[in-house]
Amino acid sequence: MRAPTTPETCRMPAPTRRALLGAGALALTGAGEAAAQGTPPGTTTPAGRTVRIAMSIGDIPRLWGGPEAGLEGVRFGAHFVYDALVNWDLSSADRPSGLTPGLATAWRPEEGNRRRWIITLRRGVVFHDGTPFDADAAIWNFDSIFNREAPQFDGARAGFVRGRLPAVARAEKIDDVTIAVMTHELEGMLPYQLSFLWFVSPAHWRALGGDWARFAQNPSGTGPYKVISVTPRQRAELEANTAYWNPARIPKVPRTVLLPIPDANARVAALRAGQADVIESVPPDAIASLRAAGFPVMQNAYPHIWAWRLNHLPTSPFHDVRVRRAANLAIDREAMAALLVGSALPARGKVTPDDPWFGNPSFALRHDKAAARDLMQQAGYGPNRRCAISVIAATSGGGQILPAPMNEAIQADLREIWMDVTFQIVDFATIINLLRAGAKDPAARNAAAINVAIPSIEPATGWIIYDSQLVNPRGLNWGHYDNPAADAALRAVRAEFGAEGQAAAMRKLHEVLVDDAAGLYVVHDLNPRAFSPRVSGFVQARNWFQDYTPLALR
Repeated sequence: MRAPTTPETCRMPAPTRRALLGAGALALTGAGEAAAQGTPPGTTTPAGRTVRIAMSIGDIPRLWGGPEAGLEGVRFGAHFVYDALVNWDLSSADRPSGLTPGLATAWRPEEGNRRRWIITLRRGVVFHDGTPFDADAAIWNFDSIFNREAPQFDGARAGFVRGRLPAVARAEKIDDVTIAVMTHELEGMLPYQLSFLWFVSPAHWRALGGDWARFAQNPSGTGPYKVISVTPRQRAELEANTAYWNPARIPKVPRTVLLPIPDANARVAALRAGQADVIESVPPDAIASLRAAGFPVMQNAYPHIWAWRLNHLPTSPFHDVRVRRAANLAIDREAMAALLVGSALPARGKVTPDDPWFGNPSFALRHDKAAARDLMQQAGYGPNRRCAISVIAATSGGGQILPAPMNEAIQADLREIWMDVTFQIVDFATIINLLRAGAKDPAARNAAAINVAIPSIEPATGWIIYDSQLVNPRGLNWGHYDNPAADAALRAVRAEFGAEGQAAAMRKLHEVLVDDAAGLYVVHDLNPRAFSPRVSGFVQARNWFQDYTPLALR
């Protein structure tokens, strides 16, 4: 979150020695083996000029400007190839990330009508296919998400984007370099939401016959990387966009390869064997041995909570606040942090106590099984009437850390307060689809919770999931959480257009959510990544997203 960091943990250190890789390097298995192979026959990638990044998701996110696979899918399926009107400044490891101009150079609410925002577009930007980005292209992109009558609208693609921009009603052209964006209600958080709409080339889409499936295989955006080829479940080959509008972010390495390797041990094996240069989501028990072998491992606090999102419908045991509080008191967060070998912090709320949004909740997240049992008995449960629940959990994915052992630890803790947990295990792409569909969807099979990590990047992502109005299809309130106090706090946040007012409103919102035990909040992980000794230049931002353009190869 916003905890203090030490620079040596989050900037690429100079390696003290090279890793010594012998014949005993770990072997890759299954899909990870196919994904982590070096440059295949027939490619022309020059040796030593390619950086290979092993992702924790199981496939290449569709590169159509509406990526699936959660925020790791966004990290690789959006930020590499596309820009938003408002981008993130990911250049610092020492402070929380803020917004920076992207395809827009300025934005402001209109005087006299703060539900209408005036957006000034950046001049001189071209898509990868050479066609210009202008107001017409911008409106075409808004229509592709918000206008069901537009020929470019695709329901599945729009669904991956629209839930992150719930305030947007429509957009209209003012002139060639100016557009207006209208919101459903007052929305001081709109600039943050606009960072989740990525702009694709209308001309390229038309040249591909208006076929989004073909576009995803051969995309055109304005971002720092161009896509050379996509091989589903194996690799995506990208090259540096040397004509990128921001010279400071032209990638230092000519070629980048994205490798989907969902198995954590297979990612470590790929790094050790020299088949990957960067690996995401390093398993905690591998950190010490990697460092001992000369592989730099970086960690940094970032806005994230490993949690269960709870089903608040009347048919769910978690409809009762006593059961929600009992579950939060039953789990041993310190033991969980120990299980993760120092790569996570025990949660005391949705954000860390030093966060300016923490406030002063009255309900303390602590380990107190006696108090948990008392609450369960008040709710009607006990040794002779146990509480059986089903939880949807993923095999892997961005922010999921080690889902199997972590969920098993929670299962054991909850068993001691008469709560019996079974799991519906799915892959990460599936769990994101289930998250979007909501707890009422038949595919959820009456699950009482879904284990998907929650970001809190800014006053929208990870917070508006508690808005009672933002259930499917308008938003990502999976569990149909409905608390008038939370809705009032969210309205107060939206009505604020200044930083200090928003921070005060966010503190109130956090107090409401913790006191109501709106989720099962477990740990904040430190997002470890590991690197080949030949890689330099990376700065691990305090953000879910990261900028890989500074990477260099020795």
